[in-house]
Amino acid sequence: MASFYTGNTGKSTGSHLDFRIWDVEKGSYTDPRAFTNIMSVGGKALTDQFNVTSGYGMRTHPTDGGQKMHHGIDYGTPDNTQVDIDGTFLTTFNDAGGGITNQYAFERDGKKYEALLMHGSDKNTVLSDAAVTGGMATSTPARSEAKTKAQDYKSMSASQINAEYDRLRAGKDVNAAQAAGLAMHKAHFNKP
Repeated sequence: MASFYTGNTGKSTGSHLDFRIWDVEKGSYTDPRAFTNIMSVGGKALTDQFNVTSGYGMRTHPTDGGQKMHHGIDYGTPDNTQVDIDGTFLTTFNDAGGGITNQYAFERDGKKYEALLMHGSDKNTVLSDAAVTGGMATSTPARSEAKTKAQDYKSMSASQINAEYDRLRAGKDVNAAQAAGLAMHKAHFNKP
């Protein structure tokens, strides 16, 4: 179980949580409505406590105008609401369109997914320049000369690990990148 703190950062209309799901196999976003049960606040389902302020699907963009696909579900959460996630923490990054975003890996029915929680407060420590998910990258992934063998990860700094993870994901080998990324986090951060 990992935690995300909501806020009001980036191009936002006020305090809220934007919850999105990335289908690793398909390499694209998927409807997040079937996955909301991975989030809780104070031991209770988030969806039982906070209203949806903007649903999944086409909408008039609240800050840019015009019709645009909304890949997430927005919930009206106050600043610094602690949202617990049933998933493995991957990274935290600054996204130009959504402020601070946390990313988590999880499986459902044998398929791999990544949850992105957007509009976080500064209680979420930023670890990377870009998301693990290629579709969310906000900068060109850094290249690293670091070795990619698992036994080398313990000697790498956090920034070297994040750069190597970004390099693997930029290579489009999603399965290898996810397996290597989890090994990196286990080695460096002692996280399962």
